[in-house]
Amino acid sequence: MSAPWRVPAVPHQHTLDLRAVSMLLEAPREAEPTRAMLHFLNALLPVDYISLVSHLDDPPALLEGHAFGAALRNVTGKCFDKYRRHFYLFDDAIRIAGQMRAQPGEDAEVTALRFRAGEIPDSAWRHRIYECEHLSDRLTLLFTPAPRTAFSINLYRSEAKGAFAAQEIERVLAVAPLLRQVHRNAVGTGAAARQMATRIALARARLDARAAALSPRELDVCARIACSMTADGIAADLDVAASTVLTLRKRAYVKLGVHDRAELIRLAA
Repeated sequence: MSAPWRVPAVPHQHTLDLRAVSMLLEAPREAEPTRAMLHFLNALLPVDYISLVSHLDDPPALLEGHAFGAALRNVTGKCFDKYRRHFYLFDDAIRIAGQMRAQPGEDAEVTALRFRAGEIPDSAWRHRIYECEHLSDRLTLLFTPAPRTAFSINLYRSEAKGAFAAQEIERVLAVAPLLRQVHRNAVGTGAAARQMATRIALARARLDARAAALSPRELDVCARIACSMTADGIAADLDVAASTVLTLRKRAYVKLGVHDRAELIRLAA
């Protein structure tokens, strides 16, 4: 494994294809924003697979996974299932994500980490994922779109295309802050229903950072209120009575010093 890179929040001077930039600008409106990122990246360098992973909980969760082109079988879900059940604790990205999540504030920088197939520390991990699916390289971008959160965008190359070259990695690092911002904007727009879990998790983390001593259930309720869910919807989502939701909301509003949904949304933004 290579040493991680710290990428500044402001992108380096880099000339981008206008068509590629247009793809990236449209990503927050897409049902699957990470797929749009994959198409954008392939205008800069060959990337076979992409995954978006949430590190808000242990173990991590796959939010999106895509292959580039109809001819390539999408193995991201199958590979992540093996990784999550057996191998994620061997991954230095997990340790870095934990450190990022522990920071009290939002960090606009991106941390990049590279794993060539031959550098995978666990032989079973290397064989069951990289060798079985003919993967040669992984480039991971870790970032914190809100305090107490961590996400990663993972780029993979197949053996047929070989490992990422130095100049290709430079291209990815140059646009890494843009990818972070696109993900942040995509979560904010709520363009896709599949992003709701991420929006709730981000709102929950922001409210928790307020240090208002909210209980876990109060945080669950308030995060969903901040994401415009109704009391009945929250009750169904949490498998509790609607009256319980109202009681938790009342207690939480007192602790937070807010009086309505609008004030809560501002706190969670």
